[in-house]
Amino acid sequence: MTAAPPTDPQSYVKAIRAKGLSIYDPITVGDPDFWIPTPELQALLDDGLRGLSLAGLPLRTRSKVVKTRVCEVLGYPVPNSFQKTQPRFPGQMFDTYTQKSNNLQVWNEELSAARRYVIIRVSDADVIARVKVVTGDTLALLDTTGTLTRKYQARCVPGAQATELIAATDTDRLLPFVAPNIDLGRIATPGAPPCCGPDSAD
Repeated sequence: MTAAPPTDPQSYVKAIRAKGLSIYDPITVGDPDFWIPTPELQALLDDGLRGLSLAGLPLRTRSKVVKTRVCEVLGYPVPNSFQKTQPRFPGQMFDTYTQKSNNLQVWNEELSAARRYVIIRVSDADVIARVKVVTGDTLALLDTTGTLTRKYQARCVPGAQATELIAATDTDRLLPFVAPNIDLGRIATPGAPPCCGPDSAD
């Protein structure tokens, strides 16, 4: 019995492009025309993203550049804006993670066995060096803690609501490092970069 020849990954790209599918259009897992199997998905993304430079890009811009390139590689039209869906590419059931470090963190949700995780490795020169695609069940084997990592974000908008300053001065531990007589009420945002001196509240 002769083995079937390997599937050309580009056949999926051509079919997706010809059908005009978006990344949000649902595809049945295993669909012979439009569902890209994990090995072929990895081959396409590794070939299409490797060498892409992300040097000098802010994190948010870098994320959009990567997602835009993923769309182009897989034959999808680039959306005007990427929706905050879970996963980010629901049609093919995968999320992208662009990082230099080895400690993958999936924020605010449990690992899903059915989902695929596209791990994009970036070199020290901020160039994509390799792409690996793993399924949630494989990734779960590497999770030794079982801890759900949560990310919290907060923003302060002065003047929008009445606020209360609990302490009029900094703590004793912090006082040696800040300018005297600083008006804490003039600081616009808690995320402003710290500085020392008479103009540190501006």
